[in-house]
Amino acid sequence: MIGRLIADLGPSEENCRNSEGSFLELKDGSILFAWSRYGIGDGDDGDVCEIWGMVSRDGGESFDGSRRLIAREDVSDDTDNIMSASLLRMKNGDVGLFFLAKNHANHRCRVYFSRSADEGESWSVPLLCSAPEGYHVVNNDRVIATSAGRILVPAALHQSRYSKRDPNKITGVGPGSLVVYYSDDDGATFHASKPVTIPVSSGCRTGVQEPGVLELADGRLWCFIRTDAGRQYESYSADGGETWTDPLPSKFTSAISPLSAKRLRDGRIAAVWNPVPVYNGRSEWIGDTWTGARTPLVLALSEDDGQNFPELIPVETDERRGFCYVAIHETRDGGLLLGYCAGGEPEGSTLRLLRIRKLSRDELK
Repeated sequence: MIGRLIADLGPSEENCRNSEGSFLELKDGSILFAWSRYGIGDGDDGDVCEIWGMVSRDGGESFDGSRRLIAREDVSDDTDNIMSASLLRMKNGDVGLFFLAKNHANHRCRVYFSRSADEGESWSVPLLCSAPEGYHVVNNDRVIATSAGRILVPAALHQSRYSKRDPNKITGVGPGSLVVYYSDDDGATFHASKPVTIPVSSGCRTGVQEPGVLELADGRLWCFIRTDAGRQYESYSADGGETWTDPLPSKFTSAISPLSAKRLRDGRIAAVWNPVPVYNGRSEWIGDTWTGARTPLVLALSEDDGQNFPELIPVETDERRGFCYVAIHETRDGGLLLGYCAGGEPEGSTLRLLRIRKLSRDELK
């Protein structure tokens, strides 16, 4: 294992879950971390949740000053839950905060974003940046800006399923398709890419899940996609995200869990994921605790723009915990901050405990 434990945000009676966050360096050099903070409940995705933040003033060695950034009521009166934060420096210098907002009665999950002109002290009224209907899933720490300044919001869009007895009753959602929302005017308006799907004949039942995007050196966009097929799938765009190739299996074997990737200042690509698939006999449970078989958590570095990730470096190896939904941030001292879910039996679920770990520059050589 590598890195040092910086913080564990565990559950309490009034705060049943802390999970999936995003980092951003502020203009004074401090680091803002925004995450999903749940209230009273069982820690399910649909429980009451809001976006909270805290700040590091020592390069990620410690974080303090936790406070609420965005409340459910800031979106609308019928919003039940907001979660999955992504922080982004906007073209005009503002801090952008993207997140999901859910309405359970309508099985609706939409993407919003708010902006701050005072480095996270206050936030604008949230703006809808996805289609108004449908169930969109955008993971934490997923929104990026390309070298041309285009903002990309990669989403898995799951269409509603209706009851056979009552055509007006929604019973759930179906397999996901890839839709990337993009903006060329610094977030004033957003447009949707042409959706692409994974054929059921491929053996992937879930379709597109929890996609992420990274810009390659030649200007193409690489999209990595969670599936239930034993590996990540991938898709590419040569037109800035407006159209995408059909998703195909990638080199990344994987549990049913997302991959995260960021480009470092030296040009290398850092990828973090769970490389062991859920094979026959491998359980996603430890006793009564769900871990998703999301262990081990590994880091790999590519020096050839993602063609090869030759060495898997263990970050977490505890078989009684799960590790997932990783936020990646390179610090000024060349280290790497990772924020991720790390729960186990003591917390009751992988998703209830949020961990921040810092890797040193020397560990990344």
